[in-house]
Amino acid sequence: VLTLVEPHASGIGGGALMLHWDAAARRLSAWDGREVAPAAATPDLFLRPDGTPMGFHEAAVGGRAVGVPGALRMLEAAHREHGRLPWARLFAPAVALAEEGFAVSPRLAAVIANEAERLGRDPAARAIYLLPDGSPLPVGHRLRSPALAATLRAVAEGGADALHRGPVAAA
Repeated sequence: VLTLVEPHASGIGGGALMLHWDAAARRLSAWDGREVAPAAATPDLFLRPDGTPMGFHEAAVGGRAVGVPGALRMLEAAHREHGRLPWARLFAPAVALAEEGFAVSPRLAAVIANEAERLGRDPAARAIYLLPDGSPLPVGHRLRSPALAATLRAVAEGGADALHRGPVAAA
């Protein structure tokens, strides 16, 4: 659900860390699902052609700074070891919320307003986060994301591989 309601800060497209307390064994375990560099990353990825380092925004905004997501792989591994409910059932509330929509929170509305110009340059993002006139979604607006619902449904059926391989990964 965080992928839907807090896309600027968390979700399946990023990384995560998790602590799990096993009360019966009185054992705490840590799970690492942080992003990793893509296989094609090289040491000069964040250098300009002249060898000087890129500035933060030049390096961090756009595809150059995208890591391979690790959150779903971590959650899937933890579920295999400790899960009780069927994997697919865990996604049902998020799928329903993405399809039916939710009221945009003040925090999300502020983030959208702050990023409206950048969001407007991406047709997919524009369709989700901006009104037809290009203005940012206001607080309380019902945000729906059928494409995310479809992705979550694919992950529910195919596990983390649905995010890391095939059409979703290609997109």
